[in-house]
Amino acid sequence: MRATLYEALGIPQAASDEEVRASLRRLIRKYYAKTRDGQGNVEEALRFINHASRILSEPSRRVRYNQELAVSDGTTEQRIAHVVSNAVVGDGTDVAAPEADVSPDEALETGLDAETPQPERDSHHPGLTERVASFGRSTIVTLAMCVLFGAFIAAAIVFVTPTDTVLVAKQVLVWLTLTLLALTLVYGVVHGIAWSRRRRVMEGTALVPQTDLAILNWRREKSVFLGTNQPQEDASWIFQLRMAELERAKSGRTSEPRPWSRLGARLFDYAIWGLVLALLLSELRDLGIVPDHLGFWLGHPLVAPVLITASWVPIETLLIAALQTTPGKWLFGCYLQFSISDAYAARDMRAQLARGFRRAFRVWWEGVGCGFPLLAPILIAVAYENIAQNQETDWDFAQDCLVTHGPPGLLNTVTGVCGLAAMLWLYGVAWHQPMAESIAWARTSVTDALPAATSFLPKEFAAGATFGNRAASDAASPTSITSGGMISIPALTPKFAGPALGGPIDPQIDAQFAERRVQVALLKVDGPRMLRAGNWRRAGELCGAWSDLELGNADAWRCLGQAMQAQGYHQQAINAFRKAKQYDPDDRSLDAAIDRSQRGIVADFLNRYRR
Repeated sequence: MRATLYEALGIPQAASDEEVRASLRRLIRKYYAKTRDGQGNVEEALRFINHASRILSEPSRRVRYNQELAVSDGTTEQRIAHVVSNAVVGDGTDVAAPEADVSPDEALETGLDAETPQPERDSHHPGLTERVASFGRSTIVTLAMCVLFGAFIAAAIVFVTPTDTVLVAKQVLVWLTLTLLALTLVYGVVHGIAWSRRRRVMEGTALVPQTDLAILNWRREKSVFLGTNQPQEDASWIFQLRMAELERAKSGRTSEPRPWSRLGARLFDYAIWGLVLALLLSELRDLGIVPDHLGFWLGHPLVAPVLITASWVPIETLLIAALQTTPGKWLFGCYLQFSISDAYAARDMRAQLARGFRRAFRVWWEGVGCGFPLLAPILIAVAYENIAQNQETDWDFAQDCLVTHGPPGLLNTVTGVCGLAAMLWLYGVAWHQPMAESIAWARTSVTDALPAATSFLPKEFAAGATFGNRAASDAASPTSITSGGMISIPALTPKFAGPALGGPIDPQIDAQFAERRVQVALLKVDGPRMLRAGNWRRAGELCGAWSDLELGNADAWRCLGQAMQAQGYHQQAINAFRKAKQYDPDDRSLDAAIDRSQRGIVADFLNRYRR
């Protein structure tokens, strides 16, 4: 039985162009990038794919093939009539019918073969003979690249690692553990949803591909390409096909999905590019081009990933178009090839740049959620499920891109894994303090927005926990007049209190304390607000006044220290942070802040010495 192209591809005749392309990509993944493991004649299979893709990728050819296929399924008389009608010459005269001793099948074959082949715009599929990317596969280049990556990361570690390494390492380890637990939870939820969806999807009556049978018989049974005039294969293309297949086999290339390698490669690219941008931002801040408050927000862990991933899109486009890989992909053995199933696709540099940009932008938009940290893990888990189920991602299919993998080598693997671990430490050190401050700010904002918990406390206890909202209760308190008991005046209570314990105090003193509480309440709000807005000078004035009114309030001294540090007054900042440390010794973030100011003093001294 003769197999048609649709039967060979395992799709119905009414399949859409997208389904045809998906079936061709399945065949190419099976034969094109598979190492020689005894699965048949790979070269013959690729030649079959070449002709099939040319017929089904061009609409006019596919229409003609469908017409010929419909005639071949009809009666013998219909087939003979179709052959006779196709044999009419251009001047209107009819060609004589076949002789009586010619069978209908032979007449059909003769009629199909008698047509004059039309000139082909592209005789062969160039994507099947494209050379395997092997950039940097020599030992010297591999060693040089790995040493370069290692030296760059090691220099960044030496520059970033603080003096109190043990304390910071503990904090970073806590953050990494919490992050790992959160990522595990996210992947578990996504995997559960994907699994339940697969269970609900009813299995359709999918056609069984007859590719292997068609490959064996397609030369003998010409009707598999009904009326399409299969192209003549020149010796040079066959030679290129053989050499490409030998090169793929020699390099151990495979198209089997390796999602973890792809994820590691992308994270390495983002991390190394982030370090480059961090160095550039540091230089711009030293030159005064970028203000300190703007530099703080550009390096914030909620903003920096978005900028890093967005700015990587054009860089990735250039690297993919020129080298078919990136530094991370090269380390983990990942390579890209575009237009793998379209024989007529343009393959010049402009077309490659356009495909590379569309793919890189779609990865940034759909794959990592624009780099937003709270959205990226969810989309990465979704992409992993797509690869596990469909063997490829949506952006690879949309841009007709084939991702192949080769053995990265021991040196590349060690460099990639150790580099990821080192950069994880770097980003943990750089971001743990801003994250702690952001969480503290969010907690404070939520606490301020909620109703005061002191409304549920007795009058005597509520007096020591509120600011000016309940002045009468505060005045009646014998122990404290400020929040948290930071300022206690037990000695003043007997002096100004009435005859009985807790009696009314002097009205003038009461008014002074009420005014003081109002000032503290305003400064407590305005100082941190100016600090968050980046108005460092005004924040320093407000926080300084706050610390003068509440000498024992660690929050006031911390606010003053942050304002002084942002303005470059590191010695004043150290003094303020040490004051805050006296009243809040459990706050480990103060040690890191003191260390930053100390390093700022050293940097200022070195800059003055250089001048």
